[in-house]
Amino acid sequence: MNRGKPMAMSHEKGFSLPELIIVVAIIGILAGIVYPSYSQYMYEVRRSDAWSGLTAAAAAQERWYSINHTYTDSIDNLGGSGSPEGYYSISVEADGSAFTLTATAITTEVQASDSGCTALTLDHFGIQAPESCWK
Repeated sequence: MNRGKPMAMSHEKGFSLPELIIVVAIIGILAGIVYPSYSQYMYEVRRSDAWSGLTAAAAAQERWYSINHTYTDSIDNLGGSGSPEGYYSISVEADGSAFTLTATAITTEVQASDSGCTALTLDHFGIQAPESCWK
């Protein structure tokens, strides 16, 4: 038994500076690893907006063809020039017997930074380009 000085109670609360620096460094490292993967994932998810707009316009183009026996070169005849979520603008090129639809990322939206996949196309054969962007 200790009959000398009573044990002093520690009144220190919180974290020391080295502990805080270590925690902040770990969080920084994890954020540096996770953020680029998350950004790439979000670009891929937003491409589905282009896919939705292009397939809807292609379906409208086929309906137009079944009634008029020619493809239209007016996007207004196909339901408008925007994708459902608004990340892309849709345009059409047609010569009567063939068409190509293009979804172009709107420059003021975040999708404009999707390198290599800012313009997606779908033609009358169903060919999608660039192929690497249609995962």
